[in-house]
Amino acid sequence: MASQFKFPHPASLDLSIIVVSFNTRTILLDCLRSVYDQMREISFEVFVVDNASSDGSAAAVSEAFPQVHLIQNSVNRGLSPANNQAVHKSKGRYVVLLNSDALLVENCFLKLVRFLDSALEFSIITPQVVDAQDKLCSMRLTEDTPQHALRKILGIYDVEGEHAKMGILETKEVEAIGGSCLMVRRDLFEEIGLMDEGFFLYNEEDDFCRRARAVGRKVCYFPEATIKHLHGKSTHQPEIREKVILETYNSNRYFFSKYYSPFWNFILGAVYKATFLAGLAKCLARRLLGKAAGSADDSASLKLKLLFNKPPPR
Repeated sequence: MASQFKFPHPASLDLSIIVVSFNTRTILLDCLRSVYDQMREISFEVFVVDNASSDGSAAAVSEAFPQVHLIQNSVNRGLSPANNQAVHKSKGRYVVLLNSDALLVENCFLKLVRFLDSALEFSIITPQVVDAQDKLCSMRLTEDTPQHALRKILGIYDVEGEHAKMGILETKEVEAIGGSCLMVRRDLFEEIGLMDEGFFLYNEEDDFCRRARAVGRKVCYFPEATIKHLHGKSTHQPEIREKVILETYNSNRYFFSKYYSPFWNFILGAVYKATFLAGLAKCLARRLLGKAAGSADDSASLKLKLLFNKPPPR
């Protein structure tokens, strides 16, 4: 089915950079500072979509970076809807979806733009990602599978094991890429549509890559450019950790229903419930022993919510 999305403005810049933020004031400012410090030789614009932060993020961005296009939401709309708000207003030939806890350590976007200008077969690209210690981050370059999902639910998914599966670190076509830094050709949005707003948080990048590949577009891993990712600075905030866990569950179930068979949806749903029951028992035991951690990840009430939670219709 053809996309109904059309950009209201023609492309007049090389690049539109979109950063969605929720209560990440300090690292958001660091992210923006790195962008303006590193960017050279290409025309660009920056959007910040603030998802109803309470830490003064929006005011800080306005003061420190008045050139940024700031979109302020009255509620936390989630990652995909917020990205879509800025994509709709963007004027770049390419659009970058950049995490607020990511930092440019070089003029990596110039490298990506130049590569895509010459490699017309690719429509989505990501650079190599390193962590705060400059260690290469593992990135799953294949589509998610029910087996991946099962291991994640059971807590036995080997993130570091993805290093070996990445293969030779060279520019190559892949099935999927991580969402910390995603560059997209403008015309792809008009062909397949915007980010699926059924995903509040997580899974949206795998979904977008699948939809692109379904119409013959290719995805590229490009380790000749590097970006730094500080990992989880937004999602591990104590005051929102419970919502993050709930919305991650909802996004996972939506992803399962969209791409997995009824058989696997039944299996994964049952394993989820069993895992929540086991987690609830452990939480109650720790509480009886006076060893409760007091965090959302060790919350008996949250385990109950998850156990009886019915993901909303998408």
